[in-house]
Amino acid sequence: MTEENREESGTPVLLRLLLRRMWIVLVALIAVIVPILLYNSFAEPVYEAHTTLIYESPPQNITDSATREFVGKEMLLNSIQEITSRAVALEVVDRLSDRALAKIATPPVAEQLDKQAFYAAQVRKNIQANPVAESQVIQISVSFHDAFAAMTVANTLTEVLQERNLRLRQEEVSGVRGFIEEQRRIYKEQLEKSETALRRYKEANRVTSLDQEVEKLLLRVSQIDGSYQIAKADRAKTEQRLKVVREMLEQKRLQLGPSMSDFSEPMIKQLKNNWTQLQNDYIRQQLLGVPEDNPKMVQMRAELNSIRNRLAEQTRKLAERENVIDPLSEIAGLYEETVNLELELETLRTQERSLASALDDYSHELNRLPGKEYELARLTRERDLSNNIYNLLAERREEARITEAQRLPTIRVIDVAELPTSPVWPRKRLNLALGLILGLTIGIGLAFFVDSIDTSLKTAEEVEQKIGLNVIGAIPRIHYHRSLSTRQVGEYQQSHSHSRRLIAHDQPSLPATEAYRTLRTNLQFYSAEKRLKTLMLTSSGPREGKSTTVANLAAITAQMGVKTLLIDADLRKPTQHRFFGLSVTPGLANLLSAFNRSSWDENRAQNNSNGANDDGAVAVVQRSHRLIDQAASFDLALSEAIRETGLPRLSILTAGDLPANPAELLAGDSMRDLLEFVSARYDFVLVDSPPVIAVADAAIMAPAMEGVALVIQSGLNDKEIVIKTKNLLERVNTRLVGAILNNVHEKNLYGDYNYYYTYYTDKRKEST
Repeated sequence: MTEENREESGTPVLLRLLLRRMWIVLVALIAVIVPILLYNSFAEPVYEAHTTLIYESPPQNITDSATREFVGKEMLLNSIQEITSRAVALEVVDRLSDRALAKIATPPVAEQLDKQAFYAAQVRKNIQANPVAESQVIQISVSFHDAFAAMTVANTLTEVLQERNLRLRQEEVSGVRGFIEEQRRIYKEQLEKSETALRRYKEANRVTSLDQEVEKLLLRVSQIDGSYQIAKADRAKTEQRLKVVREMLEQKRLQLGPSMSDFSEPMIKQLKNNWTQLQNDYIRQQLLGVPEDNPKMVQMRAELNSIRNRLAEQTRKLAERENVIDPLSEIAGLYEETVNLELELETLRTQERSLASALDDYSHELNRLPGKEYELARLTRERDLSNNIYNLLAERREEARITEAQRLPTIRVIDVAELPTSPVWPRKRLNLALGLILGLTIGIGLAFFVDSIDTSLKTAEEVEQKIGLNVIGAIPRIHYHRSLSTRQVGEYQQSHSHSRRLIAHDQPSLPATEAYRTLRTNLQFYSAEKRLKTLMLTSSGPREGKSTTVANLAAITAQMGVKTLLIDADLRKPTQHRFFGLSVTPGLANLLSAFNRSSWDENRAQNNSNGANDDGAVAVVQRSHRLIDQAASFDLALSEAIRETGLPRLSILTAGDLPANPAELLAGDSMRDLLEFVSARYDFVLVDSPPVIAVADAAIMAPAMEGVALVIQSGLNDKEIVIKTKNLLERVNTRLVGAILNNVHEKNLYGDYNYYYTYYTDKRKEST
């Protein structure tokens, strides 16, 4: 099959299938679209406001160390948990106005209801925060049924986050600044004392300076002592900062993870020992004057950083494994800071111990100096050390003051939330589009499914392919036109009142009437050898339009100038008399009951017995006269039973009185004799019989007919029933001339039905 043939044969079939099952598609589409329309109409709209934050690295100050980096992936995840926390929601509710709270939700009436907690829960569940990929930006979305509430909560949330971030940094800086001021006061007093003692010693001993060697030794001791005091101060500062962080954790009433010194993991203990040993070696090399760019010093620094990173990672894994904290909780950042501070504290303690050891060595050298020089060197060293530490603390205090006065949060608002102009939910257009797609998909799927399980016959192609019968006629659905002119009704309609109508006579321009004409033409040229004289129409079951087809076919045949007789052989439920407004009696049943063949046989037998005693010639003459008399009586009775219909050249033999044994009457030889009589008088005889499946009447009469046509209503019976009917008729040697497909949908009949229907309708209007 070529591509064009496939297109011509496949596409129309699918199109006809969809058109035939269009009601299923429409029902499915309505079933899906209607709930969506109702939802779009009655669903409460949801408005969404957006704001964007960026987490920046904090400015360098006294609380920072070179190894701390908090703005990373974990920091952003911790910040997201803080944004959606209950504590932040409570602070947001505290700042909202009564108007905004009224827009959020109406709390239920309860005596012991905590309205603050209720509003906080409503705010918290409507906040979403997501990090922007490959950046330090967090996008916050706030959804509410009111646009003003969504915008207000989003902007209030950013204000609360900035103030919380600033407050956290201020608390840390304030604690360290207080410690520095206390240490500065102490060293100021020490400096004053050391200067006074040095001045008095110089005045009393008339000593003004030290020799060059002692000055170099004293300078070296002062440098080491200064580094020692700085390490000691940094250690105290770090301890103070660690104390502040732990107090913040304690305020949140969360269990603090164990400190480094409490960890008993072998890996952590080994890393800690390696760190301490390597740090001691590095400080010794510094004291010996080894340059910082020395390859050995560079390698030692790299190893220190590696050990530090591994130690921090192992500590974090241990904490997570022991469920010390939730790594995504809002205090995970504080816990990470605690671990880093503990590592820094270990470094400072190591430096302090190493410097103290070096200071002891140089102190022993100073102790070997002569008495006056030693005392002068000691007092000078104390004065210089106190002065250096005092100046350092003064510098750090100013830095702390500047940092505290700056009030620079590490959170910056990029986009402020604006008033939403349209709701984000429900998405009406998207819902309708999805509903349309879903409805069509379900409808088309159901249409194909129903069609796959539907084995009824609808088209002539299906009858020919599935049943094996030639379709000699396809009758479309009949559309009656109520308004008919007097000329259209004619003599028949004026003289008869009936409950059924013959469209072949009433409406000659209908497509159905043309289909009956086509059927009659097909029957006329069915056989080139012999024209059909007697034709019986039957069907598989009732209500397939068999009787209507017989009546209209008879009317069309008569209109073509053929002398036609219509016999109603349905002795169980006759209907033909109603088409012509006639009474059902006298009719076929009366004839068959009065002139059944058995009575003829009895007369023949009686004549034969009497003829045995008479002369041969006399007996033959007597018997012949009796048979002739009976035939004449039957012919006379038949002539009286056949009546005119009011249509030219069309007569009818109605069913008559319904007998108790219709099958026996139709099975007798009287029915065959009747067919022989009427075949001689009429050009064409049409017989209406009962359905084949229901009773045996049609199968009994079928062998006596020159042809039998099976009427099939489109879309009514299953193909198996029609096949069974065909087999029953073939078993009794029936000559099946074909099938008549009745009540065919216009779209299944021919593609351009609308053109033909319009054409015939226009012609009918012109004729009126």
